[in-house]
Amino acid sequence: MLVVYLILTVVTVCTTVVAVYFVLNAENHKWQWLSFNAAGSTAFYVFCYAVYYYYFKTNMQGFLQWAFYFGYTTVFCVGLFILCGTVGSAGAMTFVKTIFRNIKVD
Repeated sequence: MLVVYLILTVVTVCTTVVAVYFVLNAENHKWQWLSFNAAGSTAFYVFCYAVYYYYFKTNMQGFLQWAFYFGYTTVFCVGLFILCGTVGSAGAMTFVKTIFRNIKVD
């Protein structure tokens, strides 16, 4: 599990850095929320897959099973959104500080 978490962290940081680079290259200075949302969008994919899994792969029926499944899935996805968003935002912040540290102002 630690290896999967490390791979998720590396991929999240790399994709967020690329997204922030494109935004900064277009001379848009509002990169903070973009970095958080771009990294956290992994949780949206996980939730979409959970919906697919519930309706096509499981035999669960009834309101109580539906409520427990989607309740816990929603809590997990919100936590994943915050986790990935924080990791991506920290990576983007490091990237932005690094590239702007090397700018020479005359």
